Amino acid sequence: MRRVLHLHTAFLIPILVWMLIGLGALLRTYHADIFPIDNNDDGLYYVWTGTSLLQSPSQVHSHTIFDSDNAALIWRSQYYDYVPHLRFGMKIVEPWFDHPPLGSLIAGFPAYLLGYDQVEQMPHMIVRYPALIASIFTLLGIYLLAQKLFGTRTALFSLLFAATTPYFVFAHRQSYLENFLTPVFLGSLISYLYYQESKRPWQLYLSLLLSFLCGWFKIPAFAIPLMLAGWSYYLKNKKLALLFLLSFIVSLSSYVAYGLLTSSDFFLNTLSNQGVRGMYLSSFIESFVKPMFYGEFMDGLYILGLLFSFVVLLKREKTSYEKFFSWFFMAWIIVLFLVSGKYNNSPWYRYPLIPFMSISIGIYADELWKKKSLFIAALFLLFGFSGYTLAGIELSSTILRISTLLVFAPFVLIFFHPKNKWLEYLSSVMVIVLLGLVIFGNILAIKQYPYEKCEKEPCLQPTKIIFDRS
Repeated sequence: MRRVLHLHTAFLIPILVWMLIGLGALLRTYHADIFPIDNNDDGLYYVWTGTSLLQSPSQVHSHTIFDSDNAALIWRSQYYDYVPHLRFGMKIVEPWFDHPPLGSLIAGFPAYLLGYDQVEQMPHMIVRYPALIASIFTLLGIYLLAQKLFGTRTALFSLLFAATTPYFVFAHRQSYLENFLTPVFLGSLISYLYYQESKRPWQLYLSLLLSFLCGWFKIPAFAIPLMLAGWSYYLKNKKLALLFLLSFIVSLSSYVAYGLLTSSDFFLNTLSNQGVRGMYLSSFIESFVKPMFYGEFMDGLYILGLLFSFVVLLKREKTSYEKFFSWFFMAWIIVLFLVSGKYNNSPWYRYPLIPFMSISIGIYADELWKKKSLFIAALFLLFGFSGYTLAGIELSSTILRISTLLVFAPFVLIFFHPKNKWLEYLSSVMVIVLLGLVIFGNILAIKQYPYEKCEKEPCLQPTKIIFDRS
């Protein structure tokens, strides 16, 4: 009988995993060109860069943010400057070195196949299509990493919240470099964990390769091989630490060689411009407590994900897997702190933290299911229902107070009577109700929030611009 149950479980779990990934993909693609949107969308600029690279690798041109004293600047224009929500700025440089090229190649590939070969506006679904595909790999990576670290049930909870949390869904619609980096980052961690268990060389080589590629998406990600080297050294595996250190050196050196061989003057000038960004002790305070997409977006689960991640980080007695989670969560935060400034804490810098936030919510959702904890229930109650507000649903205070007391009462009762079987059954039902209401509110927010926003302020509709280089 146990064997039959095990076979059924082994068969059903992959189906459930792909159903949740499908739900996440559906929510991410549902009117993905409506929100978040801005005329000056960096995703569009990365598409331009990618199409330019595919057309002429030695003459890359695109929009830049570094236009002051930049000899590579060949065209500057500002459209509709007098109408803020229509304003569209373009500062075109050739050659372009604002970021490493790998993410831009991926972002621009569909547009290139569809024949877009100029610096021009294009449908946002074309711009966002590569990010939507990357998000599927991110969702799968979240499940695999959580399953390896904390078990199948935690992984399913993690995937459920990654798939349906409004902030995570909207973030994954944007063709920003971090969204292409994240699945590669996850892949390097997952293959590393599998190698630790199986000692199969190909898994180590895969982890080395993926960590090597991370920096080619964005400069701060050159630190990822160093993170893996540091963890290997902690495990007293000096040979492995040396291999990841070499991966870092070769990756960074190859990128520098790429820039110097392409155009040394402009490459060094761009690095110099990047270096003017200041570091401030208060850099992350506001950006961490105010989720944003070109304006505040107060998703309580974003805050809860950060809170739970720090809870794991601060646990006095950690398992080896909790230490692994904490090391890479902490390391990415420190890297971002080192490279951020007072005025450039853009939200997409933190997108690689989304898997850690999702997993931490999954950890404590699983803990709530197992222990019916009053204290964890209180946090889900306090932070989990922001989706209804984002969806524009307002309930009377009386209904809210009565509903809160009804949901909360079983957890209070079982706190005082932990061995009562009826209360345990009732609280199990209430866990399902509580988490079900949270997920339902999330889905409503994803569906309704863009329309709520458009009723209050103009929704941005970029103007088509064609740049003729002939």
